[in-house]
Amino acid sequence: MDITIPKPDESAVQPPKRRHMYGCCLIIFIFILIISGIAFYFRSYLAVIPTLLQATQKQVPRTKTEQGLTYTYNGPQYLNILLLGSDNDAKFNPSNVLTQTIIIVSLNTKTNQVNMISIPRDFWVPIDGVSGGYGKIDQASGFGGIALTRQTIEKDFGVHIDYYAWVGLQGFVKVIDTFGGIDIDVNHPVLDDVYPNDISGNDPYSAIRLYIPAGPQHLSGIHALEYVRSRHGDLQGDFGRSARQQQVLFQLKKVIENSNVISKIPQLANELQGSVVTDMSIIQLSQLAPLLTSIKTEDIHRYILSPPTYSSDGLSPDGKQDIVKPDMTKIKVLFDQIFTH
Repeated sequence: MDITIPKPDESAVQPPKRRHMYGCCLIIFIFILIISGIAFYFRSYLAVIPTLLQATQKQVPRTKTEQGLTYTYNGPQYLNILLLGSDNDAKFNPSNVLTQTIIIVSLNTKTNQVNMISIPRDFWVPIDGVSGGYGKIDQASGFGGIALTRQTIEKDFGVHIDYYAWVGLQGFVKVIDTFGGIDIDVNHPVLDDVYPNDISGNDPYSAIRLYIPAGPQHLSGIHALEYVRSRHGDLQGDFGRSARQQQVLFQLKKVIENSNVISKIPQLANELQGSVVTDMSIIQLSQLAPLLTSIKTEDIHRYILSPPTYSSDGLSPDGKQDIVKPDMTKIKVLFDQIFTH
C-alpha cells in the first residue's frame, strides 16, 4: 500500500520541553496506532477534537545546520518518525529536558515494513553547542530541545526525520489499563532497590524496592511501567531496558489489534491529554492509520544499537562518565540494509 503524507510546516513555535531523570516508557504503537485510530474516526467523535488539536501540529523549527544537511538515507518510500520518551515529572524544571528513550521508527510505505531502531541514551556523539563538542545523546534535548535532538540524530546517522512524537509516563499507564493490562513473559527477574516512586508516592524524590519475578506475568499499567522503566536491576543495564520496552510495545500492539478500539476512543483521547505531543496533523494521522493496520507482526523489525554488535562501553575523555561509543562502521552496514531494501 502506497501512502503519501505531506511534509510538515516547520515555521511554527516549538512546544514546551520536559525532563526525565530515571528512564521512561516507550511509545510507538501507543502513539501511532491509538492516536491515528482516533484521528481516523474523529468525525464520529467530535468531542475528542479539542484533545487532538492540543496534541498535534506542534511544529519544531529546523535549525540552520539541519536545513543544510545532506542525508544518506532519505528514500521517498521511507517515513521516519523520531519517538522520544520522558517524564511528566513536576520536580524538574520543564525547560531542561533529558530524553531517556530515543527510537527511530522507519515505515516503508511500499513494503509495509517497520524498523524500530533504539538509540542508547549514553551514546557519545558530536552535539552542537556542547562544551568539548561531544556529549551523551540524551543531553541534546537539554541544550536545544527537540530541534537539537533531531539535528544530532540526522547529522550523526544520515537519516532524515520527517516527524517527531513525545509521550509521557501517565499516558502509558492509563492506556494499558484501558485495555485491561498486558501479558508478558519476563525472561529474568527484575530487582531494583532504588526505583523512583514519583508517580504514585507523595514524595517525588522517594524510591521503592521493586521486584518482578521471571515467568509469565499479567501486568497492569503501573506494573508495565515499572517493568520498562527500571534500569538498576538488569545485568544489561539500559540495553536490557530497551529490549523490555520493545517487548511491552510488541505485546500491546497485539492487545490493541484484538480489542474494540473504536468504542474506547473517547476514553483514550481523554487519558492521553497532556501526555502526547507531535508535529503531525490530525489529517496526516488519519492518512497513516490504514497503513498501520495493514502491517503484520512479522514485518516489524527491532534493533538496539547496543554493545558489542553496534557499540562498546567506555569512559568520557575526562574519565568521569560511563558512556557508550557507537561503532559507526557497523551501524552504517545496518542502515544500508534497512534503507536500501
